[in-house]
Amino acid sequence: MKIGNMVLLLVASLPTTAYAQHPLVLERLQALDKATPPPSAAFISAEIMKTATLAHKSHGGCLPNAVAIESISSATSVPFVFASAVRGTTKNAWTITATHANCGTDVVRYTMVQQADGGFDTIRTNRGRSYANESLIGDTFPLAALAASTSLKRRANVSCDASSATLGIIRLAQQDADLGPEVYGVRYKGSWSEIWPMTMCGRTVEVFVKFTADGDGGAFQNIKEENSKVMPLQK
Repeated sequence: MKIGNMVLLLVASLPTTAYAQHPLVLERLQALDKATPPPSAAFISAEIMKTATLAHKSHGGCLPNAVAIESISSATSVPFVFASAVRGTTKNAWTITATHANCGTDVVRYTMVQQADGGFDTIRTNRGRSYANESLIGDTFPLAALAASTSLKRRANVSCDASSATLGIIRLAQQDADLGPEVYGVRYKGSWSEIWPMTMCGRTVEVFVKFTADGDGGAFQNIKEENSKVMPLQK
């Protein structure tokens, strides 16, 4: 049996504890990360500018004219990255936080993935501060959009399709004492909360999301509609 298949079987069979603490999985994570270090800051900056320009063309908003990298961190343990790296379809991935001076002071988070053929793909993950990894952002978005749509209907008598939602600038609301450290892009222990501004039909709802790490790279999301805040119309 190939080592990649063995690691995948091991991960699937482990109990719901932090599997990154298992020696074999930790060894595999360390080997993957060491084998493919991040590219240069200059290359990353150029790729981010390309992605930011495409995002502007697709979604509008501010067009960045420069990038200042705040941090570059490994995303090897993020579920979609680890699984694809073990299978050999990607090499590694990194989370980059950056600012665009002409577009305000809020950080923007990007994910850069190096494919097996050496090419790079870069996406804009979110704007603002968040402890949710890239896979978790994707899992949570439809739930937050549904909560926002429900709040608009119940509190503002506005019927709006959740599929039209866009995500604003995320901000951290609370960090519980038991929150564990980030391990290759994932938090395996503890809880934290974030505010997700969801905009649809010209209205914004601030959705309160509590995350509790599930021990294997994801998290349980607790979104209570009554904790959401419908923002007043902007004049």
